[in-house]
Amino acid sequence: MAVDTIKLLKPLLVDDKRSKHKNEVIIRALQITAEEFGPFIFEPIEMSMTPKRAFISLKRNQNINAYIGPSGEAWGNEVITIKIPIRQGLLNYRLLLIHQSQLALFSKVKNLDDLSQLNAGLQHHWATTKVFESHGLKVTTTHNFEGLFQMLKRSRFDYIPRAIYEAYDELESRQPDLKNIVVEPTLALYLPMATHIYISPQEPRIARRLEIGLRKLIANGEIKTILDKYYAEDISRANLKNRRIIKISNPTYRGNNIENNQ
Repeated sequence: MAVDTIKLLKPLLVDDKRSKHKNEVIIRALQITAEEFGPFIFEPIEMSMTPKRAFISLKRNQNINAYIGPSGEAWGNEVITIKIPIRQGLLNYRLLLIHQSQLALFSKVKNLDDLSQLNAGLQHHWATTKVFESHGLKVTTTHNFEGLFQMLKRSRFDYIPRAIYEAYDELESRQPDLKNIVVEPTLALYLPMATHIYISPQEPRIARRLEIGLRKLIANGEIKTILDKYYAEDISRANLKNRRIIKISNPTYRGNNIENNQ
């Protein structure tokens, strides 16, 4: 029986729970399909790639043959997209990192029109950036992730939208340098976007195996158990039911009934 080798980028941060979550989901999907497909090798690749570079590598089946990232219309046309959101809809919700001095200003934001008067800080290649720009929202972009926090600290823009499972960790890991930056307490953005697994078009067997494995994990409830293992505390802290939700449509996203929006 053939041995399936999954080559996925190794996380830049060893203790990053986002990567730990993604890796555990993939490994469990491979383990739970061992009876049908046989053994596997999970091979982390030590390289740094932008999403654009990862897309090219996947198409060529070069260096990596699997990549995990936000849903995107263009990706699905040339690589294999496993259309099962591994974070079960959690990426739909964004919290806002803001300067503490702006708390009163953001408390007056009631809708998308109000938000459009404020300026978001985003990385140039993020899928979120394209969505914001498609709505004509004010955006300041940079290629440097760490630079975003320093720019917010200096009030170069008004807020950074981050996923529920990112906002608190990113802020706390940068203390006390960002002591005047806070998670805005009254708002959340709802921007439909899933986290999908993308597979090289030369690896249809691996794609089929992972899809079968993910469906098994959904059926037995394990995918939710893994999600809660890493993100339950963030979901609780976000307290979405007591926030004002501003909806931003995503023109590139075609929902999925498998999602369970937290």
